[in-house]
Amino acid sequence: MKTLLVHDLGGPAPAYTLPALRARSDVALYVPRPERWDPTTLGVPDNGAVTVMFDEGGWDVSDEEEAARRIVDAAVTWQADAVLTFSELWTVPVAIAAETLGLRGASPAGARRARDKLLMRQALASAGFRAPEFAEVTGPADVVRVLGASGPGGVLVKPRYGMSAVGIRLVEDAAQAERVLAESLAGYTAFGMPADPDRAMLVESRLVGDTGDWYVRPGLGDQICVEGLVVEGTYVPLGITDVLPKVPPFTQSAHVSPTSLTPDAQHRVLDTARRAVDALCLRTCGTHVELKLMADGQCEIIEIAARYPGRTIVDQSDRAYGTDLVGLLADALLDATPSLPPALEPGPDAERAAAATVHLYASEYLEGLPTPFGYRGIEPPPATLMEPSVRIAAFDERTHGWPMHGVGDEQPNWIVRMYLEGPSVDAVCRSANRVRYETRLRRTDEAGAARP
Repeated sequence: MKTLLVHDLGGPAPAYTLPALRARSDVALYVPRPERWDPTTLGVPDNGAVTVMFDEGGWDVSDEEEAARRIVDAAVTWQADAVLTFSELWTVPVAIAAETLGLRGASPAGARRARDKLLMRQALASAGFRAPEFAEVTGPADVVRVLGASGPGGVLVKPRYGMSAVGIRLVEDAAQAERVLAESLAGYTAFGMPADPDRAMLVESRLVGDTGDWYVRPGLGDQICVEGLVVEGTYVPLGITDVLPKVPPFTQSAHVSPTSLTPDAQHRVLDTARRAVDALCLRTCGTHVELKLMADGQCEIIEIAARYPGRTIVDQSDRAYGTDLVGLLADALLDATPSLPPALEPGPDAERAAAATVHLYASEYLEGLPTPFGYRGIEPPPATLMEPSVRIAAFDERTHGWPMHGVGDEQPNWIVRMYLEGPSVDAVCRSANRVRYETRLRRTDEAGAARP
């Protein structure tokens, strides 16, 4: 059997996904933007086990129909039995290509509802979800109108086709609307993200969460994620991921698995996630649902993706819950009669192994420093901040001298990232929070001399 993996920004690293795919089929990576290809940083093994198919480039990557046609051509050339992607940017073209080829996939309509935040809000409202005020943005007047209809907390403007929190901006006063909308629109160009040709925007009331009645364990934020799988229209939740408090205003700093929610709270979260995914009418795909924990004991949907999450969230969820998310997706796409995996059964976390993904950002460290500031490392060494049972399983940082800015869209522009593993969620949570709040920038290099 053969699988075509459409590969670009986002999603779990190929070094993690490819072994699970290779265990089931031959694999080709179709690369629609070869100018962004870097097998070293993308974690693609150079061992001949995976075929790499480069697009010739020179076309409008925001054209979903053309993208789908090129994916179909690559799949036919490769004689693929399944087509998939872990990148948010290509979920709709891959869904179109799969349907064109008669293969399983998310479905074009379902993938569009997950990709377009306005269509997502409309689908959730039609399914009876309590929703924030929201509207399509044609100009600043739309932002002002929704602001006037919203409660305290202001409104968010965001690209309808955005990802990684890029372009999300807060508007608290009508006088800010025009300026902030322009800043949000500028987010479409961040880190080479293919923009939709209309640069469509959404405005919605800001959801203000509260963790008070959700967690006993301290140090966790008011957002939570559910990783799951849809198999031929049936949704199966497979893991819950906690999120540490964000770097203001909206940058996600760290994710921890397993969840620290009580079993009752887990049931509420999973029920909400299940109803939300069902509202999008997805067919067969991985899913990532982000929810806000509210003061009234309910949770609201932030957004839903028709693919698995990025960073190392898939890795840590597999470790905590004993799953094989990539393998389960491959089975759902390749098997003649795919079966449903067992759904997550809420319970205490005490006996589960734990893991966390931690990212550090410039804005947490730059107060009082001139910018850009050349990165020179952090101190004390993160290993000294770990609980005795926790290890740093992976660590990466920017090259010394890398210019640090504390403004704009930070999520793609971390300065340090690490992956922690330990035998308990208590120890991992404490270690992740200590790294976030007890490290500082090194002002000189290790030899004591300032680096250029």
